[in-house]
Amino acid sequence: MADNRKYDNGAQKRRKRKEKEHRAKEETNKMPKLTGFFKPVSGDGAETSLSPALQTLSYANTGTKIPPEPLTVTESVAGPASVELESVEAGASSADGKTTVDLYSTDPAHWGEIDESVRAYWADRGPESCQNMNVGFQASERMLNGEYIERPWLLYSPSTGAAFCFRVSRLLWMMIFSKANTQSNFETGFSDWKHATECMREHENSEHYRKAMLTYVSLAAASGRIDTELQKQFESECSYWTEVLRRVVFVVKCLAERGLALRGASDKFGRTDNGNYLGILELISEFDPFLKSHIEKYENAGSGKPSYLSSQTCEEFIQLKGDRVLSEIVSEVKMAKYFSISVDSTPDVAHVDQLTFVLRCVSPEGHSQERFLKFLPIESHTGEALCASVLKVLEEMGIDIANCRGQCYDNAANMSGVYKGLQERMKELNPLVEWVPCAAHTLNLVEVNSVNCCFETADFFQFVQNLFNFCSKSTARWKVVTDGLQPNANKRIETLKSLSNTRWAAHADATQVVHINYLETAFMCTFWHSNLQRIEKASAALQSVELDLCTAVNFVGSLREYIGGLRDQFDRFESQAKKLSPTVSQAYRVTGRRSKTPKPFFGESATSQVDLSAQQKFSTSVFLVVVDRLLSEINHRYIAYDNLNNTFGFLNIFSGVTVPELKNKLVKLLETTSLLETQTYQIDLSNLQKWFWSL
Repeated sequence: MADNRKYDNGAQKRRKRKEKEHRAKEETNKMPKLTGFFKPVSGDGAETSLSPALQTLSYANTGTKIPPEPLTVTESVAGPASVELESVEAGASSADGKTTVDLYSTDPAHWGEIDESVRAYWADRGPESCQNMNVGFQASERMLNGEYIERPWLLYSPSTGAAFCFRVSRLLWMMIFSKANTQSNFETGFSDWKHATECMREHENSEHYRKAMLTYVSLAAASGRIDTELQKQFESECSYWTEVLRRVVFVVKCLAERGLALRGASDKFGRTDNGNYLGILELISEFDPFLKSHIEKYENAGSGKPSYLSSQTCEEFIQLKGDRVLSEIVSEVKMAKYFSISVDSTPDVAHVDQLTFVLRCVSPEGHSQERFLKFLPIESHTGEALCASVLKVLEEMGIDIANCRGQCYDNAANMSGVYKGLQERMKELNPLVEWVPCAAHTLNLVEVNSVNCCFETADFFQFVQNLFNFCSKSTARWKVVTDGLQPNANKRIETLKSLSNTRWAAHADATQVVHINYLETAFMCTFWHSNLQRIEKASAALQSVELDLCTAVNFVGSLREYIGGLRDQFDRFESQAKKLSPTVSQAYRVTGRRSKTPKPFFGESATSQVDLSAQQKFSTSVFLVVVDRLLSEINHRYIAYDNLNNTFGFLNIFSGVTVPELKNKLVKLLETTSLLETQTYQIDLSNLQKWFWSL
């Protein structure tokens, strides 16, 4: 049987559909708005009206973008009940007398510019609230098949009829799901429903989606649904202990900068012998309520209960800060490139020999600076063992020995030896390492060897020491000595001093107040007082931080000229000795020994014996011997300084020197280093030569 029903063609169907949609739209417009059920806010109770927030209910239908800023409005409705606008959705939900509306539109096309608050908000809410699954898909009438695949990440925009990816949208700074990842697709979304299955599969397997998924999971975990309170508690604890440790760090830093001891005999709060570290913490707590509360809560807690105020924490901070300082020093040395080393060993109170390791370099501003690195325990003092220790430290610090240009030690044989000394072994590894002996220690050795050159000199200083020992044993004797002394220019009484085996400047203090009636003793006191005072000033100048090579050579040269001129000053010292005190004898002591007359052998002619007076004998056997020994020692021990000054000294004396003289000294420098085949050194010399030739 034939079917006589007539079917509309395509054009008729489309026209009817449009008419149906138009009638539905007119009916919708005739319905009252939700905002009409609320009265405007009046009075001082509310600062913001309700209608601006609720206007976003119509934005999803009109396609108008809304600002992403959160809106928080509370309005009184029906007495005590209030309306809390927490979000703006297509509709409003009511619970317990409160009306709650979403802060942001559920239409992803209306999110606009996304900030941190929007990201955190939607990461906490999840994609379910903005998928718009119940909205008619106006732009999609035709699907390839009826298969239903749930994709939680897929969002639908009713205003644009396009699909968005929740995890790869602007929420997470990633590109929107589309067949071609372009900026236009990012703004408009996806609406190519004909290729939807293919594009969705491609999008889910893309690198963008995987990265966005990881970011989304991390952001959702940070906003926290289960462990939010635990995270807040963790952050609060971290902040609390950070404040405690900040105070501990400042106390340790303050004490370390001043070289003060940190620990005491006790580690308990409230005791007077608990040391500077705990004592300063107690002092700060008097003005810091936070630290006071912490100490009251954790004081003397004992092991097993952390307070971060214990000696162990203090030592850990010292170690950490020491490592940081050491790292900065090594960085400075590496930046300066060229450096010099200075080492010396001395036993500590625990009878462990410690090798002091110091580096010297030039800062980028042109200032020379010395940096202490560490104490290194050693067991052997041979040049070979010391060289191995130095190389080990440089290797640990990552510093190249090839960039070393100087070495400074004392004049001990294991340091200054020309065959097996440390300085010679370093020069074998790097010929450019110039040895500069310690000027102050060298001057100290000059005094040591000169004092013991004759019996009279040694006997004089032994007398000074015995005099101090005798007077210091009794308070009555010491009072007799101090009563007989007069104040100096600084209104201080200079008393007797003990000698020192290591610090020979103490000899200058000891001879300053000795007066005795023997002329020989008075002469030695006057002579050594004058010499030692001059040597002490030179020694203090040689220990200056700003001392350079040329200045050191000038100091030593001035001292050498002074000592050389003492040979003709015997009468002056004798006159000063006689005027030292009225009780001083005016003549030298004459020994009661009879002079020996040697018997001449067969064939020898008899020679007349020369008889010297007591004055002449003292001058030749004591005074001149001491002066010559001083001059010999200072000439011998400062040869290294003279050689260095002749080679490199002209670099510090540009002013007052003519250009030809500078060029001659440069030629001498090039000749001295002609056997050195280090490429870097040759480049430096060539640059220096070009600069001089350009003068």
